Amino acid sequence: MNINITKYGSDILASDRFRQAYGVTHHYRSTVAEHSLHVAGEACRIAGWLNRHGFSISCEDVVRGSLLHDIGMTDSRVAECRPWRKAYAHPRRGTDIAGSEYRENAVVQNTIRRHMWPICVIPPRHISGWIVVAADKICSIREIAA
Repeated sequence: MNINITKYGSDILASDRFRQAYGVTHHYRSTVAEHSLHVAGEACRIAGWLNRHGFSISCEDVVRGSLLHDIGMTDSRVAECRPWRKAYAHPRRGTDIAGSEYRENAVVQNTIRRHMWPICVIPPRHISGWIVVAADKICSIREIAA
């Protein structure tokens, strides 16, 4: 596992909510937890490359936003939604969970809330959010096409 994921996300990885995410199917062959770990790894690679080329991106915000971006899928009310409705419901619920259970900052909460861009038309406010959007799309394609 990427050292940054362990360094910045150990409390998330150890939480009951994240462990529950291993039981929620996502993208047909994966779980929410597995997908979130893939996204965190890809997002760390993107952020690392950008930081080596003159940017100043918080790896902590990228890791935490990645690990929690689909955590709303663990809510039973979201799980019962029709697939098109889930695209809108899980970022909202995930933002609530991130704030109440993990005490996430505004950058991470915005990352979670806006990670479904362009399906949800309002984009992320911060570069860390854009990194999670890109990593999520890359990993989703890999998982679906495998």
